[in-house]
This record gives sequence, C-alpha cells and structure tokens, in this order.
Amino acid sequence: MNSRNRGQAMIELLIVAGFVLVPLFLAIPLVGKYLDMRAAAVQTSRYAAWERTVWFGGDAASSIGWFGVDRKWQANAKSDDQIRRELGVRYLSETGPADAFSNNDRNAGDFSGGSKMLWQDRNGQKLLANYSDIQNSVSNSQAPGTLNKILDPIANFAATLGPFTLEMNGEYAATVTIKVKDIDYDHFLAKASTANFSETNVLLANGWSANGPDDPAKTSTKQQTKGLVPFSIFTAELGGVPIMEYLQTAVSVFLPEFSKLELGKIEPDKVPADRLK
Repeated sequence: MNSRNRGQAMIELLIVAGFVLVPLFLAIPLVGKYLDMRAAAVQTSRYAAWERTVWFGGDAASSIGWFGVDRKWQANAKSDDQIRRELGVRYLSETGPADAFSNNDRNAGDFSGGSKMLWQDRNGQKLLANYSDIQNSVSNSQAPGTLNKILDPIANFAATLGPFTLEMNGEYAATVTIKVKDIDYDHFLAKASTANFSETNVLLANGWSANGPDDPAKTSTKQQTKGLVPFSIFTAELGGVPIMEYLQTAVSVFLPEFSKLELGKIEPDKVPADRLK
C-alpha cells in the first residue's frame, strides 16, 4: 500500500468517525436512558392498574342499579390523581433503600429527592423535569365474555330490588404517560419540547372485598347477604325492638316452637383472636 492509499484510508476513517462513530458513541447513553424511562412507564402502568383493583370504592366505583337507584361500592377509595402522585414518589424519584412507602405519597407535589439521576443529558438537564409531566388514567369496565354480558342486567336488577350488589366491572385498564424532553441530536442535549412515553396495562380482577363494618351504608358481607335473605327485612327495629320479636310473640301463641327460630339472623364467621397474632 503506497502513501496515497494510506492517506485515503485515514481520511475515510476520519469521515466515518466524525459522522457515524462519534454520534453513535454519544447517542448510546441517551438510548439507554430512554429505554429505562420506557421500562418505568411499563412498571408504573402495572402499579396503577393494580392499585385500582384494591382502592376501588367511593368516587372510583361504578353505579349499580336501575331506575335511579344508585348503589356504589363503599370501600377504600383512591382517586386517579392520588395514584399519579404515588407514581412520581415511588417509581420515578431518586429513592434509596431507606425510603419507604407512606400514605402521604398520595398527596405529594414533587419528586422525592428529585427525578432519577440517570434521566438527564450530559449537561445535567433533567429529561423528566416536572411532576406534572406524569399523567395517569384508570378505566373500569365490564369484564369480557358472554357470561358477563348475561349476568350484568341480572346483577343490576338485584341491586335495584335490594342491597345485594354484584360487581361486574372486572376489567381495569391503566394508562400512564410520561412526558420526557426531546433531544437535539446536533449537540445531544435536552430541548424544551417533549415527547410522550405511554403504556397501558390491563388486569382482570374482582376488586370487591368482603371486609367492612356492619353499616347499612357500607357494602359489607353482612349487608350483601341481607339482600338474599327475605326474613332479614324483619330485623329492623320498631320502638327499639326488632319487628321479628313482635311476629314471634304473636305466632308463638299458636306455635310455641316458632319462638325458638332465629329467622333472618346473619352472623358472619369470625377469625379467632389467637389466629390474628
């Protein structure tokens, strides 16, 4: 190889290095940061969907019943915005092993320790700059399947007649969108404009919980079961005395054994105290 060929090879190498290798070298870390943020969007969408299956009551619950009858699941409630704030603190912040989840996370207004240190350009500008750049929405709809379509009007009819309500909306779909800074590929620095990383996660679950106080306004196990026990209507009190006692007193004159019956009584099983330790 003569000196002319060697010079040409050097020039070709410089051209390739200047226009391909150096930009690629600078772009690889940014691609890694973007992939990590995309993975975080996937993880947070799973978290949001799961949280809705657990915190589904109150404003998050759907109305059940016809003809103006409005029965909602009265249970643990958490709004979409509260879940969004938790996402920022628990998954998108620079946290350490000592940081623990707290109930106050749902009221957070900023990152805990700032957004992740990895998510910045080579000048230290944050790719996820603002807490408001996190968006979250969770929808709750009827679970797919022919059987659910058949049972849905039956469940609404039962809820209209009595306190028994059956949750048919078992599909929880959470969409999390993270707005990240665009990159100026001339200098590989963050720009003012943003792009969206959006991920959706869907869960099929029955979020109704059997726990709850014996409160007529709550959807507890006992209140649910009363809708299936016709005689439970007579457990209401009249003058401080259950109506059933008046009926038993009157009927027991002719049928003494009737006074021994406990019609309409509903008594949920209780876990022994020593099993809760």
